[in-house]
Parts: sequence; C-alpha cells; structure tokens
Amino acid sequence: MSAADFVLGHPALVVVGAAISFFCYKLVRLAFSDADLHLLSLGMHKSNAFTDKVVWITGASQGLGAVLAKYFASLGARVILSSRDTSKLTQVKQSLGLLDERVLVLPFDLGSPYEELEMAAAAADSAFGSAGVDYLIHNAGKMDQQGDTQHALASETTAAVTDALIQLNAVGPIKLTRAMLPHMLRRNRGRIVVVGSMSSKLPSPGQAVYAAAKMALYGYFSSLATELADTNVGVTICCPGPVATGSEELPRVVYGPAGRIVQNATGSSNRLDPARAAQLIASAAAHGVDEAWIAQHPVLAMGYIFQLVPRLGWLLLKMIGPKRARLIKDGKSGYNVGKLIT
Repeated sequence: MSAADFVLGHPALVVVGAAISFFCYKLVRLAFSDADLHLLSLGMHKSNAFTDKVVWITGASQGLGAVLAKYFASLGARVILSSRDTSKLTQVKQSLGLLDERVLVLPFDLGSPYEELEMAAAAADSAFGSAGVDYLIHNAGKMDQQGDTQHALASETTAAVTDALIQLNAVGPIKLTRAMLPHMLRRNRGRIVVVGSMSSKLPSPGQAVYAAAKMALYGYFSSLATELADTNVGVTICCPGPVATGSEELPRVVYGPAGRIVQNATGSSNRLDPARAAQLIASAAAHGVDEAWIAQHPVLAMGYIFQLVPRLGWLLLKMIGPKRARLIKDGKSGYNVGKLIT
C-alpha cells in the first residue's frame, strides 16, 4: 500500500493533512504580506465602490493625505480636502483634475476651538448639494510630513512636544468626530476611517508619546465602533506601519525632544509605498472591516507576535528596544532588523 493510499484510507489523516497544508499556505502568504491576512483575503474593493461617494480627507495637503485624495478621486468620488494650509490644498485640488463641483477645499486647524470644528463638520455635511459625508478619513497627523510622529527618547521629550503630539494625533480627531457624528447619525449612514498606527498595537521605543496618542485614538474609536453597532454609521481603524512619504525634495519632519526636526533618513526598504497604503486603506473602508493592519515586516510580524504570543513579544522588544530608541533619536531607521540585533 502506498503512502497516499494509506492517508486516503484514514479520514482523520486527510483532515490533519489539509489543516497542515492550509497553515503552511497562510504562513507563506504572511511572509510576503504587507497587510493582515483578513484584509488581504477580502481582495480589492469593487471598482465602483466610491463612485459619487463624498469622501472627506483631513491632512490632505501633502504626503499620504494627498495620495489618498488622488486615489479616491480616480475612483469617481467627490472629495473634500482639509488641512491648515489653503495654498497646498489648492495645489492638491488642481492636481486632481476634477471639476469644481466634485472637489471642495475646506481648510481648518484640528487644534481650533470646538465651535470651529462644528462649523467645519456642518460645511462638509452641506457640501455638494447637502449630500452628506459617506467617508470621513482621519489622516491629519499621520505621515503628512508636517511633523506628527516622534524621534526622541521619552526621558528627553519636553512637555510642549507631549502636548502637541497628543493634540494632533488624538484630541483633534476625537473632537472632529464628535462634531461630525450628529450629521452622520441624522442621515443614518457614513463610515469613519481612522488612519492610526501599528504603534497603537505594540510598544514603539523612541516614539513613546506618539504611541500613547495613537493608543488613545485606538481606544476611543474602537469603543465608538461598539456603541454604533446598531446604526448604519461604521468605524474602520487602519493601523499602518511606516510609509515612505519623504523625499529629498520634501523630507519628512518629525518631533524631536524639544520641537520639529527634519528626519535624516528619508527612505527605507521597510516602508510601504504610499500608493499601496492608499489602496489598502480604501479596501478596508469599502469592505467595512473593523480593524486593518497595513505594514511590511518586521512591523507586521511583531504585531502578530504580540497578538498571539505576548510574552515573546515583550522579550523581543525589551531586547531591541534600547538600541531602536537610540537609532530613531539619531534620525536612523528603526526598522532594520540587522542593525537591531547586532
């Protein structure tokens, strides 16, 4: 009797073999992934998923925000562009090649008094003939090259930098959401898409305050998602790892210990292409997933380790944490595995 005949003659072995094969397939796919396996298994969104939908993007003046604007516009969406910089928003609008009736520049500052955020929300809701907002993309403070992230040791970070990072990355988006929610609930539709960070899922040495802000953001929006579960208003939390938004012409600006500094390292093989990040964020929104991890390795791998084997995750990060913090402080990549373990 051949080995194949033996296995086929025992149903339990067939089941075990199939399970092992499936596990190996998933393991191999994970090794070459740039997002969590659930999101990848859903595939690309439909080509008409955003046709005539109103998509409001904060932090849209440059970086990932500008890439998101171009991506949604290419899919037939009507877009609202927001940030503090009117001139840069106008440049992004012109680059979209859309008619005026399909794009609105809506400048405001996330740090403004709540009343001004309410005015911005009302203006977005009444845009395009009072069509309402189908997707609010919270991208402000995420890889827009204006200085939202942090490259500093926690022990050296000033109170002013702490306040700025928390305001930009947590308080602002939370307050804007509170201003927009009544409009979405009145219409009983809409989705809030949060461009958070993988630092909300695992420790981030060298970026402690930034991670704290992103964890606060995750805590708020995950709780909000459960509160809204019996409505047609949804929440999708995207957790990207590093995205290659910098360039020699426009280097990324980050927070150092006492203020904004230019990041020395503008590129890294471990950073995700912004166009791919935009595609995955759009797919997560269209599929209505609750949470999506969007990152290359080693960040994606560490996310799975912390989720599945937290004790091992702590051991690994305590081993590499001090060196990573110093690398990031010096403006170097904190994602190079070779440098972290040597």
